[in-house]
Amino acid sequence: MGHSNLLSFNMPPISKSGLLGVLSGAGGGGGLGLYQELARTTLGSTSTTLDVSYDDKPYLMFLIDWARETGASADPLAQLGDTSADNGNNYSRRLSADGGSDSTNTSVNYFSKWATGSGSSVRNFEVMVLANNADLEKPIIVQGNFSASTGSSSAPSRTENVGKWANTSVQAGYFSYNGTAGTTFSTGSEVVVLGYDPADTSGDSVWEELASVELTGSASVIDSGTITAKKYLWVEAFTQATGGATGDGMRFQSDSGDNYSQRKSADGGSDSTATSTNRIAYDATGSSNDKFTSAYIVNNADEEKLVIGELNQRNTSGSGSAPRRSEFVGKWANTSNSITSVQIVNLDAGDFASGSILKVWGFD
Repeated sequence: MGHSNLLSFNMPPISKSGLLGVLSGAGGGGGLGLYQELARTTLGSTSTTLDVSYDDKPYLMFLIDWARETGASADPLAQLGDTSADNGNNYSRRLSADGGSDSTNTSVNYFSKWATGSGSSVRNFEVMVLANNADLEKPIIVQGNFSASTGSSSAPSRTENVGKWANTSVQAGYFSYNGTAGTTFSTGSEVVVLGYDPADTSGDSVWEELASVELTGSASVIDSGTITAKKYLWVEAFTQATGGATGDGMRFQSDSGDNYSQRKSADGGSDSTATSTNRIAYDATGSSNDKFTSAYIVNNADEEKLVIGELNQRNTSGSGSAPRRSEFVGKWANTSNSITSVQIVNLDAGDFASGSILKVWGFD
């Protein structure tokens, strides 16, 4: 599993030949090779627990959109189980918060718990992937976007977390965010579970293709055009440059006002932040190199739009140079509209070349 497409675990990379078979249902080896929705929990009232039971699958993805009603200084505990949460000290994890040095926790009763969203009802967004073999320890990768406060003048915080559940006898069929120390989750907090099994021979992919655009000439913007509003979006872009460097960034609804903020790390360096900007500028560095971006977005019409993404920048061609990378979180401070168009924009000297591609998928 390559770090440059970490969140697209078991999902296809974009290619110039178009969408690969995994999302269209043309899986190899007789299987479908696609993520199906297994279960979800959406809170209809405040609760001290956000949990969900689901069918066992060997590969899982969790999309978690949540806020704390109370207990803003307490961190809820993420736990797994067969049919209920394992509350024993059977987990360990390694965490980097806001690009800082790693911290570790061993023999604890959680695999993830850190958040910086300190304000009540400020929403947070996390994406988790899990390899779910019954006879092996369960490795988990978590990335989070946590809003410290509303508005584009505040940069979000981020986490990178790897954890494991040391159980080697069952598949995980239960997930829980346990609101310890007085944490109460807000109404509308939600966890969605997607699953993939190479042996599946029926079912539909939860990810619906909303847009696929390939440039036929040079341009400074790749525009999805109008897309159907969906709560969860997945954006991938492959850009090439012509006539100079490109500084790749993302906009929504062609909004070029100072309504965005971001936090990013370039090449593993210390995080930088930008607030009240006119785009989410996620590039590692402006250059004329090929770039591949993958990002997930939670897209509630009445909430700020939270983005978690990564970029792989080719650098000089050939195996003699290592690629560059960027890990980023961002937000669009709009609280009136769902995202119904996505733009990959360049504000540097060059243009995007013919053959650059933007693809958008989504589901509710």
